[in-house]
Amino acid sequence: MYIVREIDKEFLEWRNSSVIKPILVHGVRQCGKTASVRHLGSTFETFIEINFEKEPSFSAIFNSDFDISRICSEIELKTGKTISDTSTLLFLDEIQECPNAITALRYFKEDRPSLHVIAAGSLLEFALGKSKNQISFPVGRVRSIYMYPLSFREFLSALSKEKLAENLASKDKSLSEAVHEECLNLYKKFLVVGGMPESVREFAYSGSYLNCQRIQRDIIDNFENDFGKYSGRIPPEEIKEVFDFSFRNIGNQIVLSRSIPNMKAARFSTILNLLSMAGLVHKVKSSTCESLPLGSGNKNISIKVLTFDTGVYLTKQGYDATELLNAVNLESLNKGSLVEMQTGLELLKNSDKYQKAELYYWKRTGANAEVDYVIQKGESIIPIEVKSNSTGKMQSMAEYLKTHNAPFGIRVSFEKYGISTFKNSTIHVTPVYGTIEWE
Repeated sequence: MYIVREIDKEFLEWRNSSVIKPILVHGVRQCGKTASVRHLGSTFETFIEINFEKEPSFSAIFNSDFDISRICSEIELKTGKTISDTSTLLFLDEIQECPNAITALRYFKEDRPSLHVIAAGSLLEFALGKSKNQISFPVGRVRSIYMYPLSFREFLSALSKEKLAENLASKDKSLSEAVHEECLNLYKKFLVVGGMPESVREFAYSGSYLNCQRIQRDIIDNFENDFGKYSGRIPPEEIKEVFDFSFRNIGNQIVLSRSIPNMKAARFSTILNLLSMAGLVHKVKSSTCESLPLGSGNKNISIKVLTFDTGVYLTKQGYDATELLNAVNLESLNKGSLVEMQTGLELLKNSDKYQKAELYYWKRTGANAEVDYVIQKGESIIPIEVKSNSTGKMQSMAEYLKTHNAPFGIRVSFEKYGISTFKNSTIHVTPVYGTIEWE
């Protein structure tokens, strides 16, 4: 069963474009990269898939020179398939195992500009970090595209609720109370199942949360087994220590110098960056929100972290899924940080797929005022407060709107779409299952 992804539209536009650049697909392991490329491959007359991890002998084709005619001829001989411009999709999977193939992408663009080439890799960021120092990286000749686990709308489509997914995309503010309640129930199911395609596929087939948890445990084991590949200088057990720390501290401010006892701030920061490169954690950086871009002038002394998937998070932490599914709101379960995390993940999943999204939050120096997220809309910086129920204080939002020239704030909660006022400021209310547009 193929789960339709929103990135499929981007791939089709690229397929039909008059100007073709090779694509590098970035994304955490098992988020669906390979399945989406294979789905695109079904629209071509010829689809050639090379997996450098499973078939390392293909690496030799790229290790002598970057003569694209020779490379294509040898791929044809080895696969028994003919490579034809415009009618062939060449897929280079796990390309991090063959850094020279990354460099070769520029020559596909220069010497075979009508050939469609896609590359992907589970640990691609690590290969790119090395290649920029050791071999020529194809800057400007390759287009990067970023992929994440399923969004809530994609989850709905996987459950054959396409009409509801379309309705949410349109931000229909006239939803009935019955539909609103259905969306909230589906949202809580999504928190438990998560967005990893294998887990979603199993839930769509069997409806079993237990089966999903078993899959999620396998995913955790697979990721932890990869830790040895992240850096030869850092022991895997130290990477696991920071990985576990991140899961215990989602939504909390982390001061690097006071993170893990007996681990220096520089070491902690290095490992956290490795986990971020692998897509296992996402950093939320503090911003003064005094100017654009949001990252300008920030020292990032304190940050927050999100893990890559709510379902995996709940399973790893051993939370009771039944209790969550039956909760009227999540604040009573002390799971407010879970809704905050999911909101941040949805922001990432709904960002521009052609650039790596960055998340920021606002904290007033020397005060307790803090806004969960801030995003840029035009020339304005919009604050976002996340509430894990239908009510809640908004003193930090009020403080931000008082001191910054923002036209409105956004409250994410268990309420329906709407507009309200708070201390003479306009607040756009978005339900937890809704979509916040960046622009």
